[in-house]
Amino acid sequence: MLDKIQILQRPFGALRQSILVIMWLSYVSVLLLMSQTSFAKDPISVAVVNVTFLMENAPQSEVASNRLKSRFSPQEKKLAADLEGISKLEDELSKVKSSNVDISIKRKKERELRSLKRLRSRSLLDFREELRFARDTALDAVQKEVFKAIDEVRVLQRIDIVLQDYISASDGVDITPLVLEYLKKKLQENSKLKTETTQ
Repeated sequence: MLDKIQILQRPFGALRQSILVIMWLSYVSVLLLMSQTSFAKDPISVAVVNVTFLMENAPQSEVASNRLKSRFSPQEKKLAADLEGISKLEDELSKVKSSNVDISIKRKKERELRSLKRLRSRSLLDFREELRFARDTALDAVQKEVFKAIDEVRVLQRIDIVLQDYISASDGVDITPLVLEYLKKKLQENSKLKTETTQ
């Protein structure tokens, strides 16, 4: 029964996607026609931008990444050291088990090992959660900067519409390099302001 439902749903998903593409192309066609018709005062200018490329290559992304590394590197090193300590204790425990040592010493080492493993496991979970939250926050901040830069470049270039999702575009309508340069200038300006205020 489930196989038949899944099989029936597949064509509708492809159909829905085709309909969305046709609707999007129709929308763009109407906009382009409006820009050339007589009732439009000025032609509508359209540009495209590759947001994924900007998010990966914006200098603000590198700055955010370096901040995350410097903030979480000490915790990561501590977790690695804790793992080494657990490994050494496991080696000691295996030596104790193979020797004729009092059973109370063996049990004490086992408890100590379990306790260290639990503590490290909790620390690791906390670290991952904190890192994920910090990464998401940094990503949101960079994304806001990129979108703001796209809009500011759009205004400076007197572009009416900027499309993010596109199949193909000529270099003449792709403003991605302009936005990337704008982001670099903004970072330099912000760096100068920070150094001037700290002096």
